[in-house]
Amino acid sequence: MNDLNIYTITSAIADPVRLSVMIYLIRGRASYAGIQQHLEISQSNLSNHLAVLVRAGLIRKINNGRRNDYEIAGADVAQLIELLQNMQKVPAHRPVIKNIAIARTCYDHVAGKLGVSVFNALKDREAIMYNAPDTSPTYFSEEVSLGINAEKTFQALGVDLPPANSARRKYIYACLDWTEKKPHLAGAIGAALCQAMMEQKWVVRNDEKRVLRVTDTGQAALKNIIDLDFNAYCNG
Repeated sequence: MNDLNIYTITSAIADPVRLSVMIYLIRGRASYAGIQQHLEISQSNLSNHLAVLVRAGLIRKINNGRRNDYEIAGADVAQLIELLQNMQKVPAHRPVIKNIAIARTCYDHVAGKLGVSVFNALKDREAIMYNAPDTSPTYFSEEVSLGINAEKTFQALGVDLPPANSARRKYIYACLDWTEKKPHLAGAIGAALCQAMMEQKWVVRNDEKRVLRVTDTGQAALKNIIDLDFNAYCNG
């Protein structure tokens, strides 16, 4: 996405239908038929919109036998959509859906109350740290790095810290959460942590593809390893 003209990108997502496609695909890969059913638009109309998004480098088309699947082109595109959602004002009479606010994926890392609480616990244990000196509660910076206790903490969480590869994606950063308005962990490290939590069945997919459910095993493990009382956090 970084190689594209910014006007190509902004014009591609300026259309409400195309933006709806992006928001839908942030949940994960979807078939052409699934997208059409979700948006309830004609086949020709959808084909044109998908073609624009593909040309802009915002989504990828995957040939899967007789059908075509589509997915978000990368983590930077997912972050763009999450930032746009952050700018959305939620009316007082229409609260955020509870399940998606508690735990969900933001592309390939953990978001919602779960993601924010894990981020805070990792920061408290000095497994991650802000690069900027200002640590006031209202301050937000995406610039974070691994802390002095990173290796042992992440290893206890089942994460072998991946080597830095700036050519592929950001190694680690704080992504401003759409519902919490606070940071959760993103980048290659955030993705590795999300994958480890899923492999160990600490979190599982809900009926809604993007929504996660924290299992009893997951709550116990997070309490034991990073002293995170997730129930207390959610009810607080």
